[in-house]
Amino acid sequence: GSAHTCGLAGSGVPLCWGQNLSGQLGDGSRNDQTLPRTVGGGLAFRQLAAGWDHTCGLTGSGNTFCWGLNSQGQLGDGSQLDRLVPTLVRGSVESLVAGRAHTCGLSQGQVLCWGSNAFGELGDSTTENRSQPVAVRGLPGAPTTIAAGAVHTCALLSDGRAFCWGQNLQGQLGDGTTQNRNTAVAVTGGLRFREIHTGGAQTCGITTDGTEYCWGLNQSGQLGDGTRASKSTPTRVGG
Repeated sequence: GSAHTCGLAGSGVPLCWGQNLSGQLGDGSRNDQTLPRTVGGGLAFRQLAAGWDHTCGLTGSGNTFCWGLNSQGQLGDGSQLDRLVPTLVRGSVESLVAGRAHTCGLSQGQVLCWGSNAFGELGDSTTENRSQPVAVRGLPGAPTTIAAGAVHTCALLSDGRAFCWGQNLQGQLGDGTTQNRNTAVAVTGGLRFREIHTGGAQTCGITTDGTEYCWGLNQSGQLGDGTRASKSTPTRVGG
């Protein structure tokens, strides 16, 4: 996973620390930092999203800036050049999430994604990396929440239905298969969720009645169902 950490000071000033080989701390250097450093550019953010080797921030006016490793387009600036300070992404979003090497944002009723796409985690019906935002396909309604695992992404629609796309080796898309999907597919079971969150290769959701379900990788028991068997459909936490 990520070997760097970022947070917001009270005034929205972004601070990052840890590994900085690719500039993911945004302080203009590639030097690791054991103490929080202010991200360059004098920007204030209302949200940060940290991938493994890149970081993105969302300003109060809806502008996205990204910095760090860009070998797969995960900074969304149209290039594959690493950036040691925040660089503007075209387009406006309302919220941001980051996976291992991809980034997604919620934008006016659709999900936009950019970066690594080897497993279809951008959801644009291809497996080509994208260095600029592309729209996720296959969502039958307006998404309200998004979440990103290492190489998969999920969205909740306003009616509570959950959809996921990307890598599915462990069943983390919840569609009853272990096939990767490069467009959004429905999580099976007909459940309605009020919250969705993702781990590296698993997904969990809290239904509208407050019940928690998880699916995907379970080798360490992380689905909470009392087993160590991975599940490709929503499984009730607690068994």
